[in-house]
Amino acid sequence: MNRLFPVILLFAVTGLVACVDEITLGDPDVPDSGILVQGRFIPGTPGMVEAEVLELYALSNNQPKAIGGAKVVLHDDQGHTLDLISNFDGTYTRSVDRDDPLFPAATGRQYRLIVSLPNGQVYESAWETLLAPAPADSLHAEIVEREYLNADDIPVLRPTLSISLDAGLTVPGSQDRAHLRWEIDQGFKLTDLPELPAYINNPPKTCYVVRKLLAETLHIFDGAGIPADHLYRYPLVETAIDSRFSEGFYLLVYQQTIGANAYGYFEELNQLLDRKGTQFDPPAGSIRTNISSPTHPEIPVYGFFYAAQEDTLRIYTSPDAAGNPDRYCPLPPPFNPRIHPTPCDDCLIEGGAQLDKPSWWTE
Repeated sequence: MNRLFPVILLFAVTGLVACVDEITLGDPDVPDSGILVQGRFIPGTPGMVEAEVLELYALSNNQPKAIGGAKVVLHDDQGHTLDLISNFDGTYTRSVDRDDPLFPAATGRQYRLIVSLPNGQVYESAWETLLAPAPADSLHAEIVEREYLNADDIPVLRPTLSISLDAGLTVPGSQDRAHLRWEIDQGFKLTDLPELPAYINNPPKTCYVVRKLLAETLHIFDGAGIPADHLYRYPLVETAIDSRFSEGFYLLVYQQTIGANAYGYFEELNQLLDRKGTQFDPPAGSIRTNISSPTHPEIPVYGFFYAAQEDTLRIYTSPDAAGNPDRYCPLPPPFNPRIHPTPCDDCLIEGGAQLDKPSWWTE
């Protein structure tokens, strides 16, 4: 499953261990465009390397422009290299097994990303150390009542799934407390019920939908200075109960142990997200980067590369536990006849849908 970090939510994700440069955006003495390079290396079986390369326009309303056809290479401090595959939409990816002899991953080693653009510009990250992972122990689910505004802006109470987490704060082999980042996915079943003439004769089928939950929310925790070596029932995320729970609902948590500078980047990004109106507004301040250009130092550069080991937790909520909410299909009758198909005509239309049952899905 591709979980390429949602960086365009203000520029990027993520972090560093070596020296960090600070860049101020929106300075009138700075060119009105720059380059965003962001990436991450998550070892596993299989592991993944992901990167994104965009041209940004800091002083205009132009949308970021994807740069395809670049040469993007992951390096380690032992001389191994791994070329990423261009999707020609500004994203670059590569799967790699943790034990691949051509690019072995190991705790304590350092990694960096080097990007060579078709026009000859080169951008490279600082070296990032791969830390041992702090353990993610367990998730806890509770159904609570929360207040929401309805369509008429009237507060109403709705049942809500509240998730808390137990996790270690000690990095193995280190006396330092962990800096953590959590990425959160949701998984649910969706059975279609075709209605449009072109689909009406198709038998209903069930899709498994897996996608981000609260994609533009950063979940991070700074363990530095915390006397305890564990988090207990740490409030992590909540989501209102609706049709997603009608056939079973999974919450998936990916816990990453990141470096202090990576945490600092995410914290700065969080602060910017809290005070900006849209994801493409020029930030009113500065944000660190560990990307630089040895060939074109005059061009503003944004973004981060980081490496992190990941621990995964999942928790299932049955339809009964959720109060058996109504299914998504059939949809309410429309005011005008529908012309375009909906996920009820073909559940594969739903974002993140697939017909194959995930290997971890058990009920």
